[in-house]
Formats: sequence, structure tokens, C-alpha cells
Amino acid sequence: MRRWGKTISILAVIAIAATGLTMFGCSGDSDDSDPVESQVVEVTRGSLMTTISSFGSISLPEQAELTFGGESTSDLHTVSEINVEFGDMVKEGDILARLDTASLERAVTQAESDLRTAEIDLEEAVSETNLLKAQASVESAEYSLAKAEGELEDTLNSSTDDAVTDLENAQRSMSTAQLETELDIAKAEKEFETARDAWGDFVQENIDLLTTINNSIREQELLDDIEEAEKNLQIVSENAATSIAKAEMALATAEDALLNAPLEIQQKQVNVATAKANLSQAQDDLAYVEAGHDIELLQIKVDNAQDALDEALEQLDAATIVAPFDGVVAEVSAVVGDEVKASDVIIHLVNTSVVEVDAAVDEIDVGSVEEGQVAIVTLDAIADARLRGSVTAVSPIATSSSGVVTYEIAVEVQGTDEYDLKEGMSATITIMALDVQDVLLVASNAVQQTVDGYVVQVVGDDGITEKRAVEIGATNGQQTEIINGLVEGEKVEVQMSADMSATMEQSQQGVRIPGMDSGGMSGMRGR
Repeated sequence: MRRWGKTISILAVIAIAATGLTMFGCSGDSDDSDPVESQVVEVTRGSLMTTISSFGSISLPEQAELTFGGESTSDLHTVSEINVEFGDMVKEGDILARLDTASLERAVTQAESDLRTAEIDLEEAVSETNLLKAQASVESAEYSLAKAEGELEDTLNSSTDDAVTDLENAQRSMSTAQLETELDIAKAEKEFETARDAWGDFVQENIDLLTTINNSIREQELLDDIEEAEKNLQIVSENAATSIAKAEMALATAEDALLNAPLEIQQKQVNVATAKANLSQAQDDLAYVEAGHDIELLQIKVDNAQDALDEALEQLDAATIVAPFDGVVAEVSAVVGDEVKASDVIIHLVNTSVVEVDAAVDEIDVGSVEEGQVAIVTLDAIADARLRGSVTAVSPIATSSSGVVTYEIAVEVQGTDEYDLKEGMSATITIMALDVQDVLLVASNAVQQTVDGYVVQVVGDDGITEKRAVEIGATNGQQTEIINGLVEGEKVEVQMSADMSATMEQSQQGVRIPGMDSGGMSGMRGR
């Protein structure tokens, strides 16, 4: 955003117009002290120039108030490095200050671990194992239902003698199943815990090197061991549950058979109903896995973990202040050991190689000021400085003070390296509002405006005048450019006083601003 200067400039137009000279023809009576005479002047080739001057001040628009940034503005962090002092020159990319990053690094490590855990869960979900487990649950439920239905049928056909024998056998089977399943489950759980601990120790020891080929292969081997142990534990648990359930069911069946055959039948019917409900649930779980809902949920967890890691890395990166451009340190607001917030300004950096003059021009002249126009800048504080500049902005908004209406402008200044310029220095700018080179010129008083256009009185070699239509271009009020209608060397008649004649002779010599090249500016033609 453009920073407009606050100074109300005193404006002056350096125009080479003579007092009392009226553009495009002079009519009316002259007083006795300034007699009007008719003169014949030659159409010549030359230059026109009009300048606008204004007063302003130096500004350094490229400045930065540097903070440690980051999302949080309330947490306090300890400054561990301040590498610059007031007045130091720095280069873009220089490290200017740092925070103590121990806590930020721990946050990154934790976020990386959380992300890896979420990724592992997702990898397991998308693997075929997850689907196979769901399918196995359905098959197991189908088997349990078939078994319950068979036992119900057997109960309906069994006798009291068979019930006594079955009870004795069931009691023995129950004791044996309990002992065997406890041993099998304990062994499988131990193998699973051992595999998981081995993987966890490996990840912790190699957290920063997991992406290397050897560590990646080893980590996958350990994960395979965990998966294999988990499968084994599940199979053992399922087998144990089946064995216990079978033994319990057999025992209950035998007991019920002795107590009351109808009650046993009723229980078998309940078992069948339960097995049907379990099968329905297993089928629903399989459909859920096949639809990918588990994967969708776990993917969200992975995405959230990745966002948390990115934020932790941003916080860590923001703990270092790096110079965004070449410049001078204007202020350092902290020392090593200070507790600061992310929003606290630590260093004020100024680029002294980008210099502007903030000034203003009068409403009369603002129409003649355009972006890109060349300007000469002089300074009160440095008498020998004559700097070239160009207009970079003209405000569309007016400022009024004591009835004077002005418009703020900005002029970019070049070639400032050899001068020690400071913000706020008073400056005078001279803007090339009109600069046309090598054009045909006549005195403005030779041009008369009619309803059909502009005309001049051409004087022939025989002294006879001829009215001729012409097309005009730029003018500075004293001389006017002729685009069409005349040729160099022709003579035209001009009505002027002696004082006007002298002034015109001076203007024909041209006026140049020191430091300006002959290229100048085009423009303002036919205004």
C-alpha cells in the first residue's frame, strides 16, 4: 500500500510564459507604455519544456517489523540468540535471532510419532488381514449357529442315561479346557507383547532414521512379527473361547438334562437365537469393512496427525528470524534470555536502497502529472545531491488545507547509494510535465482559434499574408508545436509588444533542467 506523505507542499510552476500573453491570439487595445506591433517570425524547429516543482520529504517505504510469528500469540518463549545490533547492515537470508527450540522440537517429535501410529492403523485397515478377520467372524458365527441348532436337535433326542454320562464327561472336559486355554492364551499374549515391545524399542531408538532402507526393512519385519503374533493370539483366543464355550455348553446341557429335559430344550433354543444374533452382527461388521468405513475414519485420523505435524514444524521454523531483504537494523527490542510472545516485534529492518519522496501538487497542476514522468530531486540537507527520479503514484483523493487543494504524489529516487539519506529529510522535486524534442514551433500569439479550427497568417516572400489552417500539438503558453500546416523556414505574422518579443527570443533558446538527458518525456500533446 502506498504511504502518502503528510506534508502540505508549497507549489510552484516553472513555466516560461510571459505575463499578459494570451494563448492563440492576442486581441484588444494596448496601453501607451506597451505598444503593439506586427512582427514577422520564422517557423523554427526546437524543444518545449514545462516543469512542476513541489516540496516533500524522504521516505523509506520498504521496512519490516520482524516477529517470531507462528499461530500462538500468548505462549512465552525464551530468546536464545540475537545476532545483530542497532545500525548493523544485513543481507537477505541472514539469521537475525532465534528462540530456545527444545520444547518445539519435542512437539515435532511427538507429532511425528502420532502420525506414524495413525499411518500404521490405516495400513492395517487397508490390508487384506482386516477383511479376512471380518470374514472369519462370519464363518465362526455360522459355525456356532449350526452347532447350536445341532445341539438342540440332539437334546430333543437324548435320554436320562445319556444326560448323566454327558454331565460327567462335560465336567471333565470343562476342567481340561480351562487349564489348556489359560496356558495357550498366556503364551500367545506373551509372544504378542514381546513382538510389540521389540517394535516400539526399535522405533524409539531410530525415530529420526526410520526412512533409511535398512531401518525401514527392519521395522517392517518387526511389524510383521506383531501382526503374526496378533493373529496367533486371536486364533488362540477364538479357539479358547470356543473350547470353553463348548465345555460350558456341554456341562450346562448335561446338568439341564438331569434337572429337566424341557428346560434343556428351552436353553438350546436360546442358544440358537443367540447364535443367529451373533451371525447377523458379524455379517453387518463384514459389510462395514467391505464398504471402507474403517478406512475413511482412519484416514481422517492420519490427516489430522499430518496437520498437527505441519503446525509443529511451522512453529519450529518460525523460531528463527531471517532477514527478508538487504537492509539496516533500525531497532532491536529484545536481548538473549527475554521471554517473548510470537507477536512481539523483535527487530525493525529498513531497506535504505529503496527511497521515495512523498510530496503534493496543486489541483491546477495535478492533471499534468502522470506516473512514469521524470523528476529531479534536491535535498536541503545535502546541497550537492541532484538525484534522478520518476513519478510512481498520483493520489486520486484530494487534501484540502486552508482552502488549498492538493494531491499527494510519490517519486521513486534512483542513484541513492552515494548519499546517506534519512527518512524525513526535506526534498524538492522538479517534475518534467512537458518535454517534446525536435518539433516545429511558432509563437503562441501567431495562432488564432476560429470556429473551424486553428489558423495562422503566413507571410509570403512577396510580403502578402495568407490565412492557413494548422494542426497544433503541445504548448507552454508562449510557443506552440505545429504538427501539420507549416514547414520549417516559413514566416508567420505575430502581434506582440516589445517585451513579449524579447521574452519569446529567450524561450526559443530552450530551458533545460540540470541532470536531465535529452531523451526527456513525450506527452501532454494537444492538452
